Amino acid sequence: KLVLDHANERALGLHLLRFSENVEEACTSLLPNVLCKYLYNLSEYYNKFQFNCQVIGSEQETSRLLLCQATAIVMRKCFHLLGITPVYKL
Repeated sequence: KLVLDHANERALGLHLLRFSENVEEACTSLLPNVLCKYLYNLSEYYNKFQFNCQVIGSEQETSRLLLCQATAIVMRKCFHLLGITPVYKL
């Protein structure tokens, strides 16, 4: 069960839900920058979420880990659609 109690969790979750809309818009308008903008905004939402919401050791750990996993999946899909090889370690 995914519980999004914190405002940053909800903002990230709602942005993730708009992924398919952005892919469709990028494809129909032939503008890949739509996906670039979506990916940039996704990284901002995730950064705010990670800064403000403790994941490991919190009461909502499972839910927040699922949100992290969903973010990683969507980012990977965006990178693939843009022809970018994702970096897994820095």
